[in-house]
Amino acid sequence: MTLKDLFTAILEKTNAGDDTVLVTIVAEMGSSPRSAGSHMLVDKGGRACGTIGGGTLEYKATELAQNLLEQQKSRKKTYRLHQNDEEDLGMACGGDVDVFFQFIPGHDERAITIMKECLSSLEKDEDAWLFIDLTNPTDWSMAIYHSNTTPKGMELSNDDIKALARNKGTLVKTGDRRVFGEPINFAGKVFIFGGGHCAQALQPVLTTVGFRCVVFDNREEFVTRELFPTAQDLFVGDYDAISEKITVSSNDYIVIMTHAFDVTVLRQTIAKGCAYTGVIGSKAKIAAVKRELGSEGIREEVLNKINAPIGLNIKSETPEEIAISIAGEMILRRAELRATAQEKGTQ
Repeated sequence: MTLKDLFTAILEKTNAGDDTVLVTIVAEMGSSPRSAGSHMLVDKGGRACGTIGGGTLEYKATELAQNLLEQQKSRKKTYRLHQNDEEDLGMACGGDVDVFFQFIPGHDERAITIMKECLSSLEKDEDAWLFIDLTNPTDWSMAIYHSNTTPKGMELSNDDIKALARNKGTLVKTGDRRVFGEPINFAGKVFIFGGGHCAQALQPVLTTVGFRCVVFDNREEFVTRELFPTAQDLFVGDYDAISEKITVSSNDYIVIMTHAFDVTVLRQTIAKGCAYTGVIGSKAKIAAVKRELGSEGIREEVLNKINAPIGLNIKSETPEEIAISIAGEMILRRAELRATAQEKGTQ
């Protein structure tokens, strides 16, 4: 489940007048099945979407959420994931999790407004966080924070915002208040050049882990909604003039799998200093590509930033296996970039 799925489900059910409970892990200590920022949505039929880790924890949390639905109440609860403890969850994780049960009434204008804002933020090329003030469970509030803006409807100091706007879910105590912050979007798209079998396997995998994908090919039959139903955008264009259709920035991820036009695309993107550039192909092919670009004056240190052959070395062969290896490499790169940005932000 993506955040888009979650926000859409909350919006649809609230608009329809259905009461729900949004269950969120807001803090974890030690080992736990899921980290802070994991969500599930519960309605009168049980778990509607999402997960907080499955097993006994999720069963007990769903049970409590349905009780809170009947009571029309919110609350926070700590679950201790130790064998033979007072909770008797029968789990051997060895950690604790703080879970916030957020009752959302049907037709609640607060929730409708914030979910619309969340969905809008997911479509924008900018960093965004969701803040939840859970100090008083009966009167919770939510706010969206974008870099260099002020969260609407929630007064927070600059230090509070800095502590909350991290690269993972974070619970912050500020005075008598407890506020949870989690990232919902980061600047940067994935531009996949080439719409063949590997691209068709890769794009949906990347979308499920939070990347916004754009597919570009010079063949109309390879950039259709039938092939890429969940891609953010599709473009048909000339590989020699990709800037006529798209604009690439340093926040973006580049995946090149055109076979015949790899060098052409690299010439136009390599100087952008993108977050990630990967090229599919054998070692011999990649070496030839680098020699050609090197002969054109592109520096070796720039060429060495190309991830090629693309993907983690998991002995992948099929398009589906290759997609997993590429997605793994990109997830790792994204985590590294976010960690670096966080370190700079706290200095």
